[in-house]
Amino acid sequence: MALSSTRMRQRFAAQFIIEKLLREQDAKPPRTRLDRFLGCSPLAAASVGWYDGAEGEIEVGVHLATLPPEWVVFHALPIGGHGWDIDHVLVGPGGVVTINTKQHRGARIRVEQRTVLVGERSVPYIRHARFEAERITTLLQDRRPLSHPVHPAVAFVGARSLDYGSVPVDVKIIDARNLVEWLTGLPVVLDPAECLGIVEVLDNPEMWDDLPVASGTGLMARFIALEAEVRSARLQRRVLCPLELAVGGAVLAGGVGLAAGLVGTLLGG
Repeated sequence: MALSSTRMRQRFAAQFIIEKLLREQDAKPPRTRLDRFLGCSPLAAASVGWYDGAEGEIEVGVHLATLPPEWVVFHALPIGGHGWDIDHVLVGPGGVVTINTKQHRGARIRVEQRTVLVGERSVPYIRHARFEAERITTLLQDRRPLSHPVHPAVAFVGARSLDYGSVPVDVKIIDARNLVEWLTGLPVVLDPAECLGIVEVLDNPEMWDDLPVASGTGLMARFIALEAEVRSARLQRRVLCPLELAVGGAVLAGGVGLAAGLVGTLLGG
């Protein structure tokens, strides 16, 4: 397969799952006029998880864009097998960091040494974060062996609370709003030359599996248009449709009352 000349640093936050989301959407029939009136979501059932995930990764990307220039950020790096990607990989003075983004808006998160609870549900996020760090280590070891281990992290977006019963030894669990402060506070373990060497390896498209030929041009514009549809449908469903039905009901009731009055007048006459 002939790859484009696009370097990996040019990939944008959530590109991998936006590609999947839009493929799902392409197979979904358009909404009917009734669907639009009722405010039915434009998202296919299989797209909802991709959509929420994309919004979370984009938000984390906004935070990471404020890092000092000595940090290089990669987004949406495909690692092959079962459609998996690493949401964000960073290279900077504090080392190499992988970030797994999770959006759980309004949820209560509980962190223990071996697991994470979202509400009452145990989720395998610590294990997944370790896998991603191991994958980056494996990719680099034959080309640019690391002098320090990769830092795996899980960043939560929109959680109501993030509480720690205990702390995993090797995985950072953090609110996305605190990422930049944590990253810039890491002890310096890589000098500029080491950072550049690692970046050159990760930036090479030939390093990565399942990399599509397309550069991603137009994907974000399509996603933004879909976001606008989702928000419009939500407004229609929650506000405009109930209001229109209420007004229509009032008009109908008024019309029935007027008709009854006219009939009464006629009969009385």
